[in-house]
Amino acid sequence: MADAATILNARRAGHVLVPVGFGLLLGFWGADRGMRLVPDAVAIAASTLLLGCLLLSYAFFNSKPRSRVKLRASVAGVVVSVLALGAAAWVARPSPLTSQDSGEFASNFAVDRQRYREHQQGMARIVERLREASIPPADDQAVLSADHEAILLDAWVAFRDYAMALDQIRRFYEDYYRFDISRHERGRHLQSFLLTFAAELALYDNAARLAAQIARNDNAKKYLDAPHPDRHLPSGSFSLMRQQLLGARDQARVIAGERYLDSLRLTIDAQRLAVELGVSPMWRRIDQSLAAIDALGVLDRSETTVRADLQGLKRGLKRAWYPVQKGAAEALGDTRVRRIGNYLIDQPLREKVDALLMPGDVLIARKNWYLSNLGLPGFWPHAILYLGTPEKLARHFDDDEAVRAWVSQQTAAAEGDQAAGAATREPRFSRWLERRFASAWRAYGRSDHGEPRRVIEAVSEGVVFSTLGYCAGDYLAALRPRLDKLAKAQAIAAAFSQVGRPYDFDFDFATDHAIVCTELVWRAYRPAKGKSGFDMPLVSVAGRMTLPANHFAATYAVQHGSDSRLFDFIAFVDASEKEQRAFLSTEESFRQTHVRPKWDVAQE
Repeated sequence: MADAATILNARRAGHVLVPVGFGLLLGFWGADRGMRLVPDAVAIAASTLLLGCLLLSYAFFNSKPRSRVKLRASVAGVVVSVLALGAAAWVARPSPLTSQDSGEFASNFAVDRQRYREHQQGMARIVERLREASIPPADDQAVLSADHEAILLDAWVAFRDYAMALDQIRRFYEDYYRFDISRHERGRHLQSFLLTFAAELALYDNAARLAAQIARNDNAKKYLDAPHPDRHLPSGSFSLMRQQLLGARDQARVIAGERYLDSLRLTIDAQRLAVELGVSPMWRRIDQSLAAIDALGVLDRSETTVRADLQGLKRGLKRAWYPVQKGAAEALGDTRVRRIGNYLIDQPLREKVDALLMPGDVLIARKNWYLSNLGLPGFWPHAILYLGTPEKLARHFDDDEAVRAWVSQQTAAAEGDQAAGAATREPRFSRWLERRFASAWRAYGRSDHGEPRRVIEAVSEGVVFSTLGYCAGDYLAALRPRLDKLAKAQAIAAAFSQVGRPYDFDFDFATDHAIVCTELVWRAYRPAKGKSGFDMPLVSVAGRMTLPANHFAATYAVQHGSDSRLFDFIAFVDASEKEQRAFLSTEESFRQTHVRPKWDVAQE
């Protein structure tokens, strides 16, 4: 016979193992039906623990003699249970990130992932160009030349804008922990963490490199820290950037993120999951960024180990760093607006504007909260060339004698005398475009969701034809070049020749193998032998000669009333983000837009 102690231990083991076995079965059943670890399983466990501890507290309080140790332990269990329930409820609160269904998340993640790459590459290009040009010079006593001041200020403004865009992506996805780590939400948890951590590292890495470059010359730091009201730069903007992006807390976030990445790798086989989700390149980019940061020697791991244990990735960036008014900064810091595909200019207003337009008009447009425009200077980020429908284009050009004569010349030069005779009988511009650019003309003649394509523009996909509904967005202005129909027909033909070329993320106007939006308009209207037009002067941005879309509005404002002006005003669609509407406004209002802050909510 077994002794009493053995029997007692067996009984205790049975009391424990039986409910554990049933608990495992219930856990598997719940997980198979979509139960999440947080908050579902945690809430059930905490509620059960709370009830048990309350019952034990009651029993121990009324027992004779009263066991103070056991009573304290049961009360502590009650407190822990309540805290666990509160934490589970807090994590379960919906956020803009977790409120998306799986389809919306996949679509928005793909867009933001591409934007992350663009903004990260934009910041890196700025730092690299400054390094290659030795700006500023490596001499603490050297005073910057006027050219170096201009290049450095342009680079600093562009860098901050890229950083703002990147930080908005980082902030939106930092709620990754609200996606449960269980298998039903594990993919979105991993994708969101990788994107927010990749953005964090890009901010830290590029800010450290820029700070090291500027540190070569004390006068450069003084210049950037000086107030520049015309660029909406407050005093101390550069020093504040270093404080906000390169402090001990930021180092702690880098180390905390690295440790969490390692834990995901070990506990849920996250690298295999990343391959399945198609985000393994982002993981490799994170590893490369971590190695680059280590190589810079700016990460002090010995000082920040304790901080890293206590500090998460979540942070609030002081908005004083960015060139926006206080109200705009607070609104942007707390809200991520995602009106993707939903713009303020509705179809009736677009049709009203379209009735005023003629082929060859230059449009400038703006979409609020569209992060990819933040690296561009000024209120207006995008330029477009208006064509109208194929029928409208034909009506406008086909009967013009100068255009007909030019078409005949082009046909004769391309196809010989016999073809020239045929062209003389039917020298229609629309027919010539159709023959000369057959595939482009077919694309131009298509519609998107029932709306005809009426513009040609350069976007991230390259040079394409688009609808007004796609390109107009929230603000739109139309300017008409003061040229004859022949010059406009030649400009449209030049734009057709660019269709299909990739987008130029370098904004390099020296080459045309890739095209940026304003470059498409600039090259279309640039004068050449046998081709009239106008030549918009380029401006220097971060050491590159380029043409911001905002410069079209600025040029019109400066030349207003002059007989030598390049454009006539046609229409301006203004908007109110507060009222969620767009409306036709005046020429006088348009003349002020080039000096507006780029954040629309800063407008009264």
